[in-house]
Formats: sequence, C-alpha cells, structure tokens
Amino acid sequence: MGLRVEVKVKEFGKRFLGLTLCFLLFVCLPVLKAEELMLQQYITGLKDKKDAVRISSAKSLGEIGKPEVVEALRDALSDKSKSVRLEVINALSKIHNDASVSALGVAIRDKDTKVRLAAIDALANINSKSAIGPLIDATKDKDNKVKISAINLLGSLGDESVIPTLSPLVADKNIKIRLVTIYAVGSIGGVEAIRALSTAVNDKKDEISVVAINVLGALGDKDATPLLTAVLRQRRDITVYDAVADALVSLGSKSAIPSLVEFLDKIDEEQKGKFQEAIVKIIEKNRIVSVKKEIEKPKSVETVQPAAAVSPAAPVPAAVPEKPAPVPAPQVQPENSQQEKLKLMGEHYTAGVNFYQKREYEKAAAELEEALKIDPNNKQSKEMLEKIKKQIKK
Repeated sequence: MGLRVEVKVKEFGKRFLGLTLCFLLFVCLPVLKAEELMLQQYITGLKDKKDAVRISSAKSLGEIGKPEVVEALRDALSDKSKSVRLEVINALSKIHNDASVSALGVAIRDKDTKVRLAAIDALANINSKSAIGPLIDATKDKDNKVKISAINLLGSLGDESVIPTLSPLVADKNIKIRLVTIYAVGSIGGVEAIRALSTAVNDKKDEISVVAINVLGALGDKDATPLLTAVLRQRRDITVYDAVADALVSLGSKSAIPSLVEFLDKIDEEQKGKFQEAIVKIIEKNRIVSVKKEIEKPKSVETVQPAAAVSPAAPVPAAVPEKPAPVPAPQVQPENSQQEKLKLMGEHYTAGVNFYQKREYEKAAAELEEALKIDPNNKQSKEMLEKIKKQIKK
C-alpha cells in the first residue's frame, strides 16, 4: 500500500513540474518575444528616414543598456545628422564595457567638434583605462578644446604610462594647454611626473612656473627638492621664489636648508622674512618627526642575569622579599611645549644666519650655540656653527 502511494506522489510531482514549466513558458515567452521585437524595432529605427525617429530609437537603446545593442549604435555613429550622433554617444555612455569604449573611440575622430567633445565626456562617464588609446589620439586634435578635455581625462585616469604622451604638451605654445597638462601630470604623480614638470618649472612665463611649483609642493615627493632649490639660483621674479619657499616647506626636506640660507644673501632685507620662516618650519617639521619616532621606538627589555650557583655546604639565610621600586614612566613633553622649543630653536638659528650675513660672527656663534642647547643633535646648526668659527679664526 505504501509503495503505491509513493509511486502516485512521484507521478503527481512530475505532472506538477510539467504543468509549471508549461505555465512559465506560456507567460514568459510572449514577454521575452515582445522585448526582443521591441529591441529589433529600435535597432531598425536607427535607419529610419526621419531624424526624430532615429534620435528616439538611440535614446531607447541607451535606456535598455544591453551590450548587444553596441554594434548597432556604433554603425549609427556615421549618421548624417549631428543630433543623432550626439544621442548615440549618450546611449553608448550608459553601456560600460570595452565595446562601447571602442565605439566612442570612433566618435572621437568625428568631423564635428561638438561630437568629439561629447565622446570624451562619455568616456569620462565610463571611466575605463581602455579609453587611454583614443584619448591619446585626441591630444593631437586640431581643436584646443578637444585637446584640453582629453588631457584632463588622461590625468584623472592616473596611469603613469601616459606621461610620455603628456610631457611634450607641458611646453605647448598654448598657455591653457600647458596649465591643464601640468595639473594632469600632477594628478598622476611619481618620478616621471617630476621629470615632466621640470620643463614647466623653468617656463618663461612666471605664472606657469608658479603653478608647476605649487603642484610639486602638493605632490609631497621629496625627490622634487633639488629641482626646486635650483630655481633659487636663477634670476626669477619674487613670486616664483615665494612659491618655491612654500613648496619646500610642504616637502620638508632638510636638504633644502643650505640653499635657502645661501639665497638669503641674494635678496633685500624686507624680502628675507618668508625664507627665514621657511627654514624654521622645515627644521620644526623634521624635529617633530624625529621626536615622534623616538617616542614610538620600542623600549629595550633588560635581560635577567641568572643567579650565581650556591654551594650546598653554605646555607643561605632566607631573604625577606623586598618590594621592587616603581620604575618611573618616561617623561614625554607635551606637544605644545615641544613646539615652543622648536620655534625658539628656529629663531636662534635664523638670528645666527642673519648675524653671519652681517659679518657679526661672535653674535652669530652665540645664537647657534643657544640653538644647539635646545637640540644638541641638529645637523644644520652644527654645520653653521663650524662655518662661523672658521670665519672667527681668520
């Protein structure tokens, strides 16, 4: 009896499954077929005689956003109507795959400037590195607006491989292109970016140099320090020198200090303040980093020496255990107090440099000695003091 029931249940299950599949096919097939028909209708609409129908069809295909529509949209990029081509580009921007990027690469070579610009905007929306090839082609466009858009997008993609393409544009005859390229290269960063920006730092236009120097400072790469200090040995406008001082402070490399000290001999008294302040800030920056490293350094643990062997013949009286003396916690100066000391040290150092320039060597030595009392290990103060002592002995 039980076996018969089990067989009947299995038969019922098979019938139920079959009925379900039939029902789903009955309901879904017409829907799928309708969607397929609609898709084909829109693709056919791309070839309609009326511009309005072609535009509407392109828009609908973009809303559908299926990869299989890309080929039809690509063909429509050759449409005689600029409005249709623009709508096709808009549709392609909604399909994020390599096929749509490739199609937009075709649009970048369109005869109409507005269409080419729209294609670059569409590539920005997709934000894929597969767009690099078409964008490199666009940097050679005859229209500067197209070139600028392509350069901007290449910078935002952040791929170092494009720097060789962008490097020559740092020296483009058009100022806007030079400026845009500087920012694009700065967005990418790295050693190659610093090399590319060296041309802009030495640009004949002060405004270009200042922008390049500011970008190098923002990059925060100390490898740019020699490039910036070299500017201090050139004959440039004070605005360029000021930008160098700010950038060197941002980089914070101690190697910049000798060049800044040397530069103080070349400028008027009223202009020295900014560069003296830059020296102080760089010293403070390095000292703070040094103090933080010292605080974070793990303390060495003393090794416990093994107790000396005791002869069993000599009984040792039981010792009364003593409470170990508390180990004093290391004293860490408050940050504000430390910063005040650093500031004071910088003031003594700067005063020493000023006295040295005035050939008041005794006063200069006294100031440097005060600076070394605050930080006995400061390399710059030691070197400057030695230099002063040599002058005193002459």
